[in-house]
Amino acid sequence: MKRLFSSLAIRQAAISTLVVLVAILGFGMLALVSVRHAARADLLNTIDTDIAGLVDGMVQGGPTEVERRIADRTSFLPTMNAAPYYRLTDFRGHRLAGNMAVGPSIDPTRSNTTEVTIGSDIILARATLLRGGLTLIVGRSLGPIYRVERQLGWTLAAAASVVTALSLAIGLIVARRLMARISAMNSAFASFGEGIRAPRLRAPAHGDEIDALAGQVDLHLDRIERLLVAQRDITDNIAHELRTPLAHLDTRLLAALDHNRDEQVARTLDAARADIRSVVSLFDALLDIAMADPPGTEASRATIDLSELAADIGELYAASAEEAGLAFTTRIAPAVTMRGEAMQMTRLIANLLDNAFKYVPAGSRVLLSVAAGPVIVVEDNGLGIPEADRETVFERFRRSAILGEGHGLGLALVRVIAARHGLAARVEDAAPGARFVIAPGVRP
Repeated sequence: MKRLFSSLAIRQAAISTLVVLVAILGFGMLALVSVRHAARADLLNTIDTDIAGLVDGMVQGGPTEVERRIADRTSFLPTMNAAPYYRLTDFRGHRLAGNMAVGPSIDPTRSNTTEVTIGSDIILARATLLRGGLTLIVGRSLGPIYRVERQLGWTLAAAASVVTALSLAIGLIVARRLMARISAMNSAFASFGEGIRAPRLRAPAHGDEIDALAGQVDLHLDRIERLLVAQRDITDNIAHELRTPLAHLDTRLLAALDHNRDEQVARTLDAARADIRSVVSLFDALLDIAMADPPGTEASRATIDLSELAADIGELYAASAEEAGLAFTTRIAPAVTMRGEAMQMTRLIANLLDNAFKYVPAGSRVLLSVAAGPVIVVEDNGLGIPEADRETVFERFRRSAILGEGHGLGLALVRVIAARHGLAARVEDAAPGARFVIAPGVRP
């Protein structure tokens, strides 16, 4: 529920529905109050008219005429209108006529009005003082008014429920459409962030602000993609164009070293050749990243046996680990498969092992494990990676200072390959050492 209401569109629909509901209830309450006041005023006017008629009877025929008229009126019981109530008493309070056995406490000298309960009925009554000390009380039942109010209340509740349900349904439909359009933009950015060519948002135009925003998103994604392609092209061209001259230069230095007899010059030539090999290695790493992260394509969808692939790599690295004085072990679950490109996944695991073998001291332990998911882990008990560097070590040309020399491209290639296969790369504290984990992440 919390996640549902985290959507701006859903919150807006809920707020709109609440506003509609409050408005309906507010207007309904005003209507009920208005109906109540109008009905009571009409009922009081009826009572006053009735009193006027009885006072006229007092003038024409005295108390006997009033008693006769009260008897006539109480003998007729209306079925729809408010039931009438009367009480005529002498100056001593003895009842002379009427259907009210007990009269309410009302001051007749001021013609006061009050509500009084008679049995199960509630009436509105007014008292008037007549000649000779007689007191006349005339009342009308409030039951019909209360019944109308209840009917109006139920009608209002039903109308509010229907309108609220319709408003909420329409709001949710509009919200879902808005969410779908915004989700398309979020998906485009997410795909672009994962190295996949983002799908463009071109759709039948609504001509609103969302369409304008989608157009800007398409425009900027196209522009960024062109810049990234240009950047990769420049990187590839530099790497390709310079590798050959550097190879020729290395050959010439080797020839000069063969004909040289000066020990100092030989050391200088060896250092120069080492620098050339380092630059060539840098170019190779850049080319690997460019090939693993081509724009607008996806990793191959062939099914590969990751367990078998990791076991083969483990056998190849076992000898290197023995030479380096490392305790290298593997823990590979059987029959772990995935869809991807075998050469790239081989390079991913190899880069993780190269990184571990290169930066842990002799006598350290290195573990390669593969589990269903797939989850690939390379763990060592070396110096580890400081917490502040655990994210930046996967960036190009960035590495932790604790790792020493290097181009900072090996782990960048690991992240690129992982992303191309819907996996995410992270590093954890192995206490001691580092644990590099490749596990399912955001799949393109």
